[in-house]
Amino acid sequence: MVRGLKLFSVLAVSILFLTGCGNSNKTLTCTNSEESSGIKMDQEVTMTFDNDKVNYVKMTINSKATSSAIENNWDMFASMMEEQFQDKKETGVSLSTSNDSSKHEFKVELEVDLTKAKASDLEEYGLDSITDANATYEETKKDAEDSGFTCK
Repeated sequence: MVRGLKLFSVLAVSILFLTGCGNSNKTLTCTNSEESSGIKMDQEVTMTFDNDKVNYVKMTINSKATSSAIENNWDMFASMMEEQFQDKKETGVSLSTSNDSSKHEFKVELEVDLTKAKASDLEEYGLDSITDANATYEETKKDAEDSGFTCK
């Protein structure tokens, strides 16, 4: 349960670090990889900017067991993750998960179309301030890189 909360916290913090505005029709993709407590988490956040404002965010977190202890308890880990991150499809917001127990990988993917998402759905994922961000594309990139992400 704690790992699920940690993963969700990483998700929310990453989005907050990476939100912002930028030049018209630009895409920013940032990646990060961390390993802790027998789990390696690869994160990728892609944002598109239009008319100096972020309008789309896609975040993917792929968790993979790196220790036999986690592999031996994979069903429990996956069950906890499935409980924490339930698939959801709302207008402008989509959260999906997949569990590959043979490879001990669990993937969470969140897509947000800010032009369509309701404020209540953004609030559910801690993204309600995303539309109010004033950071430029370059400031967003710098903040992400300062937080350990590699951006292009």
